Amino acid sequence: MKKIITPQLFFSTIFLFLFSLAGYSQQSVARKWNEEMLNAIRTDFARPTVHARNLFHTSMAMYDAWAVYDDEAQTFLLGKTVAGFSCPFSGITKPADIEAAREEAMSYAMYRIMIQRFKFSPGKTIIQSNIDNLMASLGYDINFTSIDYSTGSPAALGNYIGKCVIDFGLQDGSNEAGVYANKYYKPVNDPLPLKIYGPTGIKDPNRWQPLAFTVFIDQNGNVIPTNTPAFLSAEWGNVVPYSLKASDLNVFQRDGHDYKVYNDPGAPPYLDTTMVGGLSEEYKWSFSLVSSWGGLLDPKDGVMWDISPASIGNNQSLPTTIQEFHDFYNEKYRLNKGVTKIWIEFAYYVISFFIISFSALLCAFTDPGEIPNDNVHSIFK
Repeated sequence: MKKIITPQLFFSTIFLFLFSLAGYSQQSVARKWNEEMLNAIRTDFARPTVHARNLFHTSMAMYDAWAVYDDEAQTFLLGKTVAGFSCPFSGITKPADIEAAREEAMSYAMYRIMIQRFKFSPGKTIIQSNIDNLMASLGYDINFTSIDYSTGSPAALGNYIGKCVIDFGLQDGSNEAGVYANKYYKPVNDPLPLKIYGPTGIKDPNRWQPLAFTVFIDQNGNVIPTNTPAFLSAEWGNVVPYSLKASDLNVFQRDGHDYKVYNDPGAPPYLDTTMVGGLSEEYKWSFSLVSSWGGLLDPKDGVMWDISPASIGNNQSLPTTIQEFHDFYNEKYRLNKGVTKIWIEFAYYVISFFIISFSALLCAFTDPGEIPNDNVHSIFK
């Protein structure tokens, strides 16, 4: 059927387009840089821990570029010592136009940090073009690299803040110089080739096992050079945090190395590899349950459901024991109450309660005698 574009529709479209441009022009400089940061994350490798740190550090930089021109605000890193790292600062002359100075300092700090953080990104060319264009639209010279803020230059101050944040990041425990690779963590289990059926390469079913794909494409659509993704940020507890407290930290040791865990929830459920029955049977039941309910998911059914911890559903009687879990999810209940009314309870109480590995699923239905039982223990003990 041929669509007819009326004059009213045409001019409405033009108006909305121009209005959107006007809205963008009214955004703060900090907002514009945040948007560029998010765009960069979308084109980079999918690595949540790394990008959470990136967002922390860029927020730190922009805040310091704002706070330094305020009479009462305290900077975070500029002129301070954070986790043993110092960023000296001798002050800067207050300009006549404070807002313009803040925007300029923010922009140069963000520009320098983003170049550093995305220099190995698969989207490097696109990211560089985007931030070059943003700097040009703001009227800033990307070739200005001085860090001598004693002249009163907001651009130099921004470059200096950017340098401090970059130097801070190179020693904050993330191993940025090593492209965030684990320094000492090694998986106990050999990689599981997904094209081979069965628990191949498993030495301990209660420990993480790498998955060997034929081709691995991450959530952002990037083809990863190696077909076996490493454990992402297994040593991330070593990274200088933002708001985590030392009082919430537990330090575990394995093979002579420290593993720092904040807000430790305790050990997950384990599969008993020496005998049949007991909690191992419940462990298997939970796997079967997740598979069965997962089979009910259909993107075409038009049902949207909230799985956030704040939304645990509308059922007033929630399970507290293993037997009650069985009763809660049995076939009769699902038929009588309807599937959609208990989706949230399912998500909250089952998926979050049984966070276990894919490899364990294969082992769960294997004869215990076929599973090597060498040094079964928790991840960090």
